[in-house]
Amino acid sequence: METYDAWKSTDTSPVEEPLECDYAVKAPKRKLRVITNSELKTARRCAREHYLAYERGIRPIAEPEPFIDGNAIHAGLAAWWLAQGDIEPLAAALAELDRLELDAHKHAKLAVMLTGYHERWALHRHHYEVLAVEREFRMPLVNPETGKRSRTYDLGGKVDVVAKDLRANLLVLIEHKTTSEDIGPGSTYWKRLLLDSQISIYHDGARALGYPIDECLYDVLYKPQQRPLQVPLTDELGVKIVLDAQGQRVRTKQGKYRETASTADGYVLQTRQETPEEYASRMLDAMINEPDKYFQRGVVVRLGDEMTEARFDTWQQSRLVAEAETLERHPRNPDSCLRYNRPCDYFGVCTGTESLDDPALFVTVDNIHQELSEVA
Repeated sequence: METYDAWKSTDTSPVEEPLECDYAVKAPKRKLRVITNSELKTARRCAREHYLAYERGIRPIAEPEPFIDGNAIHAGLAAWWLAQGDIEPLAAALAELDRLELDAHKHAKLAVMLTGYHERWALHRHHYEVLAVEREFRMPLVNPETGKRSRTYDLGGKVDVVAKDLRANLLVLIEHKTTSEDIGPGSTYWKRLLLDSQISIYHDGARALGYPIDECLYDVLYKPQQRPLQVPLTDELGVKIVLDAQGQRVRTKQGKYRETASTADGYVLQTRQETPEEYASRMLDAMINEPDKYFQRGVVVRLGDEMTEARFDTWQQSRLVAEAETLERHPRNPDSCLRYNRPCDYFGVCTGTESLDDPALFVTVDNIHQELSEVA
């Protein structure tokens, strides 16, 4: 895939100049371990969680729902952007979703998200020439003060999409995210991106691949909060069915069939679960009524001094990780025990109520960076 080398000779912005030297640093004698933004983020959150997940490679058997949703949407959107020529983007995205083992209602939710995304942004596709999709990078981790590379780690990751914005003649890094937070303009979600480490690292990662990025297009999908409903059962006349404790239909004093439940009397309204098709239709209606609630894009720019600060952050955090490994000290952070409205995967281990040796709860992985195909 073409990397547009001509851009390198014309790119003179201060943010990129130091990188020409950074990537030319002397190669190490041994292959270094890769450290990623996800690993650094975990280390910032809790040293004990990092130790268990990355040093020992112990992961929970049950993958959290937000991760399942995010990974599925990422796979679908990768297919959407890769679709060229006669390939219909939405069909490609949904076909990718069909390859995953999902229950019918979750599949319906994710398919609606991809369908809504397509309807929201399909007309904008022609503004972008796609250069790379799901490209992995590996580059030296460089001390921004001395220009010397780490003797412990390389920096790795995977960019979602690199594209050329044909309107402004810019190279754009496109990053997809799913969230349950408010993504409206001016929300906390967007303010936090001013310091987001992944955007900064991936700017450098894309450049290491030969794409000197001008800006990041942050592409966010809000996850529908609707859950499958219980739908009242009705008879052939459309009357709701209410049964008593003996399983007999209940009548009112007027002799008509009762249509409301009563816990005190033991009257139960008969229901069935909403079908995946009904569930999907209800979510799609919500997206049609409020598209801006569910789909937002925003441009995030990194200036020279911002990139310098970010590189110092990455370098210093990597040193803290290395120090913890050397000292074999990994303090717990009780302030991070609860996130996504659920306890940390290792909360039971830290509190002594669960064991890492329980095969029903944990497994040891060979590749600690499971978002990458292969790491040292």
